[in-house]
Amino acid sequence: MINIFARYRQFFSFARLKPQLISKLMALVIATSASAYATATSKVWTRSVEGSNIKAFKGETELDVELNQALALMDNTESYTEWMHQCKSPTLIRKVSPIERYTYMINDLPWPAKNRDVLAHVKISQNEQDRVVTVVMRDVKEVSEALIKRLPNRKGLQALDKMEGHYRFIPISDTQTKVIYEMHIELGGSLPATAVNAAIVDTPYYTLKNMRSEVTKPQYQHFKPF
Repeated sequence: MINIFARYRQFFSFARLKPQLISKLMALVIATSASAYATATSKVWTRSVEGSNIKAFKGETELDVELNQALALMDNTESYTEWMHQCKSPTLIRKVSPIERYTYMINDLPWPAKNRDVLAHVKISQNEQDRVVTVVMRDVKEVSEALIKRLPNRKGLQALDKMEGHYRFIPISDTQTKVIYEMHIELGGSLPATAVNAAIVDTPYYTLKNMRSEVTKPQYQHFKPF
């Protein structure tokens, strides 16, 4: 994401700016990356969500790997920084079972906005008939003391207001898998909804684009989750 504040930092002193002006400047920063994407390999849509001023997004692409190799990428928490858009410091907090876990992540936003963090509850299921795998991710509203003790230092961070969605992996053949990525994320704070909605397509587009290249690496072969 382009950070235009870096170009003009010498002209601004944010300690002296009013919150309303900072919000307008943040809107300009975020909007610089906004555009609609549709390529030969990926498609992205947005839709309104009842009761929210932030839109949800949906992205689709096809991976040139079989289903289990695609799932191997999801299983490797440390790799999230290589393909999830603006993901920073992913940490596996607790692995309940092969199909359930708690994962901590930071959303790396452009300065001067505070980075957002989230503890996500992740559950995996598979349809036995068509072998479609769904990875559901939701923010944890009430965190137990045991999980709190495992979280990294949250100094300077702001929790996401909401995160809910899924990755769906649909086997096409022995060498191809379709991915559908749907999510509704509310960053919270004073970021203008118009600016956030303008840039929201970046997340599915770049996530799926990066996933297409990352998943082909040799370390993701021969993975058998089920």
